[in-house]
Amino acid sequence: MSNALEDLEFKDLRGYLWRKGDLRHKLWEQQKVIYDTIRNNDLDGTEVVLLCSRQFGKSHLGVLFGVEDCLRYPDSCILIVGPTIQQVREIVAPRLRKIANDAPPGMVTRTKSENKWHIGSSELVLGGFDQSASAQRGKTVQNIYVEEIVDSHPDDYIEAMRSDLGPALTHSERGKLIFLTTPPKVPDHPFIQDTMVKAEFNGSLFVFTIDDNKELTPQQYQDCINRAGGRHTIDFRREYLCEIVRDPSKIVVPAFNKAEHVRNFPIPTKRNLHVTIDWGGVRDKTVALLHCYDYASDTDLILDERVFDANTATSEIVAELHDMEGEEEVTRFADVPGQLLVDLNSAGYLTSAPVKDDWKAGINYMNVRFSQHKVNILPKCQFLIASLESGTLNKMKTDFERTSALGHCDALAALMYGLRSRDGSNPYGEQVRNYHHNTQFNVPRETEHPMSKAIQPKTFGFSNKKRFGSF
Repeated sequence: MSNALEDLEFKDLRGYLWRKGDLRHKLWEQQKVIYDTIRNNDLDGTEVVLLCSRQFGKSHLGVLFGVEDCLRYPDSCILIVGPTIQQVREIVAPRLRKIANDAPPGMVTRTKSENKWHIGSSELVLGGFDQSASAQRGKTVQNIYVEEIVDSHPDDYIEAMRSDLGPALTHSERGKLIFLTTPPKVPDHPFIQDTMVKAEFNGSLFVFTIDDNKELTPQQYQDCINRAGGRHTIDFRREYLCEIVRDPSKIVVPAFNKAEHVRNFPIPTKRNLHVTIDWGGVRDKTVALLHCYDYASDTDLILDERVFDANTATSEIVAELHDMEGEEEVTRFADVPGQLLVDLNSAGYLTSAPVKDDWKAGINYMNVRFSQHKVNILPKCQFLIASLESGTLNKMKTDFERTSALGHCDALAALMYGLRSRDGSNPYGEQVRNYHHNTQFNVPRETEHPMSKAIQPKTFGFSNKKRFGSF
């Protein structure tokens, strides 16, 4: 008799908690820390970012949050979205079934659509960044849970946030975009550059690493390390320590290191000056790099850049390039269609085609030069620097990936052509036989003034009238 009474009391309590929208008892202990952080704090701002290690159960937690919200906000819509609708279905369906296994009859029902559930008087709706831009419009949405940004394409993410998900919260009751994810694989992803920055400013950025998971046994912890290939690996640092790291399997130039390769440096007085252009035309950006080769130290020096959006008039581009070049004689290389090359030459802007016979070899050569510390870049070249940090290959690694921020990695294409096409001959003539050692780099001895003409720190005459590379 007492067991039956206890069962009845438990069933009544369970029903009470469901009707109240309090399912905290269904969480593991490490998940309750995150749950309490969200539920017990009056968080500012629209974005709440939870960077969570693998093995924390963040997907289970996200689904539980969504179910609770449906019960706490009657007649509303709660969204769970991710990079693709298929991925979100695979995340939500099994976890929702597990959470709802003791729900009162009729409280959680699936509709004919595999992307929607009725929970209480509200709806739990699934979505993906790969759906059409208007897929979630027209719904009054209270909260949105965003899964696994790590797998999202930057442009898809931007489109979803600006056009769909953000505006969907307009009529909500202090609605939130709540991100449960590990960091993306490229450091210029808009989630890192924009969403995380705003969340941190508002005190709504929280990080839970594998070291915060007290439920793992020492053996389970070590198994995570082993599966990732060690604590030092990119995968472990990103997936388990939630660090912002560059993934060398995706980045075009993993050998680039901003701390080592970007700096102010003296410019040799004897130099073969070049401008190399990747012409974008009607689809991509046009990027031009001003660079020279320091014969004495076998180093390529990147001195300036110009960046133009697609469809910029050729006359405007040429005028800006003349401004960048100044009065010095330059050798130009331009990857342009044949007729445009003829037109440029006819107009007096003399160029020739760059070396581009083997695309993969060109990328490899860039990496070799950086790994040998044979490329230095002035800090003003911001667009090139951003491209080197975050430019990626497509999934098949047969081409550069396109993004709205970096274009078709046009700055990397210009650099790749420039490194292979530039004149590496000796600009000093016979003087190179007699060297004078300098702590910054070796330069040939000048007969009249051994040091005065060897280095020219800041008299190149670059124009700073316009600021390029901002995005």
